[in-house]
Parts: sequence; structure tokens; C-alpha cells
Amino acid sequence: MATTRYEHPSTAPMVLMLPDPASDRPGYWQRHWAASRMDCAVLDLGTSATPNRNSLVGRLDQAVHRAGAPVVLVGHGLGALTIAWWANLMSGEDAPGIVAALLVAPADPQEIEAVEMAPLPCSVLPFPALVAGSDDDPALPIERAFSIARQWGAGFARFDGCGGFGPADGIGFWPDGEELLDRFIDLVDDHEARHHLLNLPEWRLSAPNSGPALLRR
Repeated sequence: MATTRYEHPSTAPMVLMLPDPASDRPGYWQRHWAASRMDCAVLDLGTSATPNRNSLVGRLDQAVHRAGAPVVLVGHGLGALTIAWWANLMSGEDAPGIVAALLVAPADPQEIEAVEMAPLPCSVLPFPALVAGSDDDPALPIERAFSIARQWGAGFARFDGCGGFGPADGIGFWPDGEELLDRFIDLVDDHEARHHLLNLPEWRLSAPNSGPALLRR
């Protein structure tokens, strides 16, 4: 864990995490990161069984404007979809404070039967982004996850054996994901490295706890 990377919180980005409500229970990696890292916080998205796009986007917009520091967004499932919709609906002037976004297994509105979240946003994200997917996610086939990343102008990180990245999928506090986050932040701080990242066809990351490796197909 890289909790010492931000020794000067006033000048360092904060990591704002948007959970997937279906996964937000004991053992969830987002809650663990927030408890163990000084740079992480979790945004409460509520627990409604029928998510409302305007309500979710509004919560995120308020949190970004209250942050008082550059923000790295980390969304999972519905949280990742919320980030994409917020980016799609906001004006261009609202994005400068966003350093980057890590979007883990973005929810497909059709799969989660969230009519008010449909359709899937198609605009290129106005900040550096990385989509993470798993080869055995029953709700988001890896080919679909890769297609979404390309559609959003994002890089892509492939994991093996992480399912839907929830507590039931055996990834625990997801140390590989935390390592990916820190590497991603380092890369977006380096403009030349960021260009390299976003033009790679794929990052490939193997099963939990095996450590990430960069791969050019």
C-alpha cells in the first residue's frame, strides 16, 4: 500500500471512490482502501433499488466541487457508470479538477435493469481514464468491457479471475487493484507516459495477488 505517497495532502490529489451498491458490504475493497489510506474517501450513493441518474450525478458533482483539491475518481459498477454520465452531462469547464478516473467493471444499464441510467454514455471522457474488466465477469464480458474503454477513449486493464470485483468474488481487499491505482496515478502525472498508456491496446493483469504486468498485444 502506498499510503506514504501523499505526505502533503494540500497539494496532492484525493481519491474519491464511488461504490457499487450491490457490492458495498463487509469485505469490500473500496471501504478497506478508505480506511487504510489517507488519500481515499467513499462517496455515499444511497441504496435505492432503482437508481436515479440525476440524483447520482448530482451527488458526484457536489462532492467534486467540495473537494478543494485535485480529484482521482474510482468507480465500480454503478459508481463507474455514474462517473461516465457525470462526464457526459457536465460542461467542459467542470473537468479541470479531475486528474483521472479508474472505472472498474462499469455497469451496463440493460444488465442491471436501470432504465433511468440508460443508454450507456458514448462520449469520450474529458480526462485520462482506465477501464478495468475481468475475463470471468458474468455481467460484463471482457470483449464488451474492452469496447467500452475504446468508446470512452480510455485505457484498458484486463484481470483474470476477478469476477465482478465484489466481496463474493474472492479478491479480498484487492491489492492488485490498489497497485494499479497507484501506477495509474504515476502515469497520468507523466504526460509522455500517459500517452503511452492510453495508446496501448491492453494492460493485462492476472489472477488476484499475482501482481500486474504491462502487455502490448
